[in-house]
Amino acid sequence: MNGAGHRSGDPGDRSDNAPAGPDSGPDDVPARVGEAWPGGPDDGWSGSPAEAGNSDDEDPADEAEEPEDSLDPGDIIARLASLLGAPPAIGVGDVRVRGQNATGPGATAIGTVHITTAAVAGGSRTWSETFTGTWVRQLADGYAPGPSDERIDRHLKQRHLVCLSGPAGAGRHTAACLAAGRRHGFDRVGVLDAEQLSDLLRPDAPVREGFGYVLQLSDPAVRELDGMTLVGLAARAETIGITLILVGDFGRRDHELAGHLVEHRPAAAVDVFRAQLRRQLRGRCVGWCASCAGDCVDAYVEDECVTHPLLSAHLAAEPRPGEVVRLVELIAQAAPRGSDLTERLERLLPRQLRERAARILAADDLGGDGPAGWGVGQRRAFRLSCAVLAGQPVAEIRAAAGQLALPGSADAFADAPSTGVAGGGLDVMLGPTLRQAVLVVDDDRLPGGRRIDFAAGNEQLRASLLEVAWSDWWLPEQLLGWLADLVRTGAPGVRQSAAGAIGWSADHGVLAALRTVDQLARERRAGVRQSAAIALVAMAMQPQLRQRVRAELDRWAAGGAAHLQDTVARAYALGLARLWPDAALVQLRHVAEARMQRRHNSVVRGLVEVYVAGHAASVLPALVEWTASTDPEVRLHAGRALRVLADRWAPAPREHWPELLHLVCAGTVRMTDLAACWVAALSLPATAYRSWRTLGFWLNRAYGQPEVAAHCLELLGLVVAGREPLRRRLDHQLRHVWEPLMPHNALLDDVRRLTDEDHR
Repeated sequence: MNGAGHRSGDPGDRSDNAPAGPDSGPDDVPARVGEAWPGGPDDGWSGSPAEAGNSDDEDPADEAEEPEDSLDPGDIIARLASLLGAPPAIGVGDVRVRGQNATGPGATAIGTVHITTAAVAGGSRTWSETFTGTWVRQLADGYAPGPSDERIDRHLKQRHLVCLSGPAGAGRHTAACLAAGRRHGFDRVGVLDAEQLSDLLRPDAPVREGFGYVLQLSDPAVRELDGMTLVGLAARAETIGITLILVGDFGRRDHELAGHLVEHRPAAAVDVFRAQLRRQLRGRCVGWCASCAGDCVDAYVEDECVTHPLLSAHLAAEPRPGEVVRLVELIAQAAPRGSDLTERLERLLPRQLRERAARILAADDLGGDGPAGWGVGQRRAFRLSCAVLAGQPVAEIRAAAGQLALPGSADAFADAPSTGVAGGGLDVMLGPTLRQAVLVVDDDRLPGGRRIDFAAGNEQLRASLLEVAWSDWWLPEQLLGWLADLVRTGAPGVRQSAAGAIGWSADHGVLAALRTVDQLARERRAGVRQSAAIALVAMAMQPQLRQRVRAELDRWAAGGAAHLQDTVARAYALGLARLWPDAALVQLRHVAEARMQRRHNSVVRGLVEVYVAGHAASVLPALVEWTASTDPEVRLHAGRALRVLADRWAPAPREHWPELLHLVCAGTVRMTDLAACWVAALSLPATAYRSWRTLGFWLNRAYGQPEVAAHCLELLGLVVAGREPLRRRLDHQLRHVWEPLMPHNALLDDVRRLTDEDHR
C-alpha cells in the first residue's frame, strides 16, 4: 500500500516512535495551498516532533533549561580578541604553532596546512601538519635573522635531530620552521605533536621522508625527556630521512643534551620591528607620493618610527618578538605620523598602558568620595566592570559593579540617586582618563537607553585594567567568584562577557580558571554551560594555554559527566573546531553517545563548524562511520548533521548547486559517502520528515540545470539501490508530495523511471 488515501493530517499527530515507512508520518502530507516550499529558506517548520527527541534518560524537571542564544562563532572570537589582544581569528594552521610567529599568532588562514593523524596503541595519538610553501615564504618575508640561525643550520647539516632552546614568545618556533625550510625547502615544513614522545618511535608515526618537522615540547615534556628517548628519536629521524627540531625551554638540561642543543638567540627587537613593519606596509604608499616607488615606506620606518622616543625606549628594553609583532600590526593599520603616532603609542605600549590602567583604577581623581555618595571603591568597581562588560548597557555594568563592590548585595549603588548614571554622574564614575577611552552610546533598545564601548584604538586598555585589578586590588579568587556569579545571574550579553574574562584569567592562574569553568560546565542551565564553552575558547586563543585546554577537553569528552560533555560540544561549536578539527570529530563522537544530547544540537553545531572551517573531506567520512554505529544516539546525530548540511548552497556563481553536491563535483567528497549519509537521514524517524522535504527542494532547484539534475539522479539511484523501504517512500513522495507541488518539473519523470527500474 502506497498510502494514496492518506491525504490529510498534521505533523503534530506523529508519534516519536512512529515507523519511517510510507504509510505513516507527516511526510505523507501534501503541501497546502500557499505553503512555502518544503525545505526551502522560507520553511517555518523546524522539524518533526521526533526531532526534538525523547528525554527518557532524564527527568525534564531535572534540567533547568532556558531559551538558548544563537551565537555566531565568528562574532564570539572577534569579541574575545578585543579583550585578549589577539587577531580576531582562529586559523587551522595555528593548531600546533604555540610559539610566536612572524605573522602574528593566529594569523594563518584556513586551508594552509594538510593534517594527518595516526592512532597508536593504548589510545595515544600523534599529529602531523604540513605548511604550504606560500605560508612559509610569507613567514620568511617578515623574519629578522637572529644570531643563532647560522648555528642551527650547521647542526642540521650534521644531525637529523636538534633541540632549540629558548623561552616562550622569543620567536623560537618561527626560527625552527624556517630552519627546516632552509634545509628541505619551504614546501616541506611540518609540525608534529604527540601525547607521548615514544609514540613517534612507532612505524606508523605520520611523517614523510625528506621533510623537516618541528615538535614543540611543554615544560613537563622537557623534564620527562630522557637520553634514551632522545637517542631513539634521532635514530628514527635518520632512518626515515627527516629532520626533527625539538623546541622548548631546555635551559636546565644543557649538559645532558650536549651535541644536540642550540640556544635560540633572536634578532634585536628593533630589527624585528623594521622587518615586520616593512612587510606589513609593502605595496602601500604612506607618504602621499605623486608616483610612489616604495621609498616612503623606508623613510616612514626609519625616520618616523624607529627614532620616535617612546618607541625607541620600548624597543631598547628588548621586548619579545611576539610583542613586537603585535605592536607592528596595530601601527600598520593606519601608519600614523607625528602627534597621531605619539598618541597611538601612548595607548599601545605596555608600560604606558599599565600606567593608564593604574591611574583609572586608583579612582582618586576626586580626592576621595565623589558627589552623591560615589565612593572610591564603587568607582573602582564600576571602571573594572566597564572593562569586563564593554558593549553592555550602563544599567548592567552598574549592577555588576555593585556585586563586586559589596559581594552579596543586590546593588551597591542602591543609596545613590537614580540620576547618578545620567549626565555628569556617569562622567564621575568613569573618571577623566577612562572617559577619553570609551564611547557612551545612546541606544533606546537597551535598558536605560545607554551602553559603554571602548573607542577604536583603546581595546588593549581592557586587558590592562584586568591586569592591574588582578595584581593590585582584588584577590584572584574574589575576581573569579565575581565573574562566575555574573555568568550564573547575568543577562546573556553579561554572562558571555564575563566568560571571556574568565578565559583571560587563565594566563594568570590556569588551575583556578579551569576549576571555575568546571563548576560552570556542570550547571543544569544550558546558557551557563554555553558561557563555560566561551571561556574555553578564550583560553584556547592564548597559545601558551592550548595544551592544557586540550587535555581538559580530552578528559571531559572521554569520561566526563553529561553536562561536561555537552560543554565540550558547545566549545567546538563556538570556534574550537577551527583550531582542532581532527580532535573535534573524535571528541564529538564520544559526546554523541550521551542520551542527554537528544535534547540539544551541540554535537551537530560542532560538526557543522568543522565542515565550515574547510574540512568537509573529513566530516562526511566520519558521518558515514557514525551511520554504521550500533549506538542509536550516534546514528541520530549523523542524520541531524546531514539534514543541516543539506540546507547549505554553494556560493555564487554556482548558487544553484547544493553545496554537498558541489563538493562531490569538485572531488572533495565522494558520492558514495554522501549517499550513505542521506540513507540514514531519510530512514531515521527523527530526521526523515525534514530530510525528504529538503531532498524535494534539491529537485526543485535542479530543474533546468542539467548538471545538477544528473548528480541528483545519481545520488537518488545510490540511495534507493537495494533498499526497498526507501524505494517505497520515494515513490510515495513522488505521488503525494512532489508531483502536486511541481507538476511541470520534468525531472520527476526521471526520478519515476529510476524507482520503476529499481523495483524491477
